[in-house]
Amino acid sequence: MPFFRKDPFGRAWVLLSPERGLEPSDFGSVAQAPERSRLSPGADAAATEIAAVRPASSQAGGPDWRVRALTHPAHLVSARPTVTDAGDELFKQAAAYGYHEIIVEHPDARQRLETMPAEHLTEVLRFFRERVAVAAARPGIAHVQITRSVGRAAGAAYDHPHSQLLAVPVTNRWVEEEVAVAAEYHRDHGRCLFCQVLERELAERQRVVTQNDAYVAIAPFAAKTPFETWVLPRHHASSYAAVAANTLPALAELLQALVSAFNDALDAPPYNLMLHMVVEEGRPDYHWHIELLPRLTNQAGFDWGTGYFVNPTMPEDAARFLREALAMREVRA
Repeated sequence: MPFFRKDPFGRAWVLLSPERGLEPSDFGSVAQAPERSRLSPGADAAATEIAAVRPASSQAGGPDWRVRALTHPAHLVSARPTVTDAGDELFKQAAAYGYHEIIVEHPDARQRLETMPAEHLTEVLRFFRERVAVAAARPGIAHVQITRSVGRAAGAAYDHPHSQLLAVPVTNRWVEEEVAVAAEYHRDHGRCLFCQVLERELAERQRVVTQNDAYVAIAPFAAKTPFETWVLPRHHASSYAAVAANTLPALAELLQALVSAFNDALDAPPYNLMLHMVVEEGRPDYHWHIELLPRLTNQAGFDWGTGYFVNPTMPEDAARFLREALAMREVRA
């Protein structure tokens, strides 16, 4: 029987309709990348290196990097934007100030998050923390995000393993909604909403996909899309810039397990990974987290017209399916 679920972290409702069934994805599987790409060492894609992990003897811009950040060639925002009219109370506008980077995660274009050595992925996650901290400390920045798109159907501009960092002076719609709801909950109850939900999920265990000493992966109660999965740190922190370095190997391990489970259970689907955080460290009412969304369905006119998502897969079923995929992987290992 279809029914509605209220998103604990937002204002919207989700319509769960398991009778509708999950049809085969129109997006297919992510193909193996070619051996080289425009982001490979020595083939730089019209971009300037901003920062990199490389040997101490190496020169900036050289080809012997392990992880690097480049200026994004799209130039969607600028650190020195042209001055614009701010508009008025009814029609506001602002200069497109900000920072937009491509983070190239590995020199080998054929590597994927789930196949690169765990210690290298840990290095990538540490590099994320450094770039986020730099961006959040810049004057006028109100929002910082890391996004990762895998597969052209998920919006990836390159087949090479990469992420994007965006830092801008305006808020993000989804994070802003989470912040508002979490602040209201903290004001009324004196506790972090995310911590409360995580505590409840661990007690009930129906939607827990996997966990370790530092992180927990869950299928959210009101998942907007099939197999949507969130990764939350057990220890409360509002900004990824404050993540403890000694927990990053555990985060790398959990992310690799999750994406491998997606591949096994869903035939290597395109997916998006998004880091949700606030720029202020130490906020008691917000909890940074990572959201992973396999691209299995499209939003149709019904979804856009009603303003709520229609999800044909129960989060409890998705969590169980992914747990089984992880268990089978352990058996094969």
